[in-house]
Amino acid sequence: MQVTHLPETHNRAYRLGRHVEHDPRSLRYAHGVLPKSAIKSVEWTRRIPILDQGSLGSCTGNAGTGILGTDSAGRTASTKVTITPAGAAASHGVFVAGTYDLDEAFAVCLYKLATILDGISGQYPPTDTGSTGLGVAKALKALGLAGSYTHAFSIAALNSALQTGPVMIGIEWLKSMFDTATDGRILLDRASGVAGGHELELSKYDATTGEYWVPNSWNTSWGDAGWGYLTTADLTWLLSQQGDVTVPALSGSPTPAPGPTAPSGAQVAAAVRSTLDGLGV
Repeated sequence: MQVTHLPETHNRAYRLGRHVEHDPRSLRYAHGVLPKSAIKSVEWTRRIPILDQGSLGSCTGNAGTGILGTDSAGRTASTKVTITPAGAAASHGVFVAGTYDLDEAFAVCLYKLATILDGISGQYPPTDTGSTGLGVAKALKALGLAGSYTHAFSIAALNSALQTGPVMIGIEWLKSMFDTATDGRILLDRASGVAGGHELELSKYDATTGEYWVPNSWNTSWGDAGWGYLTTADLTWLLSQQGDVTVPALSGSPTPAPGPTAPSGAQVAAAVRSTLDGLGV
């Protein structure tokens, strides 16, 4: 397993907290790719407000909470989730059985569990270690809120995954990206330098304009009422910079038909090489 700690280098009011955790075993769980003709614009309704992680590096927990509070194919999200006794038993004491509002307090608890289950040294509390997309996916599965999760290793696979629900993206966050244009476009200046890493829910894709919209976890004062978008070119580049896409299969969500086709051997080989190159292996 390759783990890279992304230190935050930009002193701003907005916190980050995502690190890189790329497990080669994840390649066995590559999300399939649908035919191009099946890729449509999607906008999955978010049922919970924009959250605010404040001064805590809990973006992974916020992204996971956003996924739970957003519709997917055949599933209407709620503003609450129920943790069963089995899920509570697997939570390392972070959760007890019961019903929880999908709010910032829940996101922080999900972040706590992710720091226990990820490959990052230490855990929160007492240390605000940050976490990974893989860590929060493991947390969702441990709680019984996701049955499994896959990984999209290409833009084609990401677009395919979005046809059935929102996904989580883990990307490097550049210093320019703290600002957006008036229409919500996240400003990506490759020369501005890396500020750290960020995990976000991605729940809207416009196939005509190539815009990928994300609800951020920095309250509604950021971007367009808390939302921003990346162009296809910018997101493609960011994912090439140690990025990752995690696709939780939330419990209660039916498997869509027809499902995505499995990637070819050549696609998997290319994904392996791309992942290893990104890790400097």
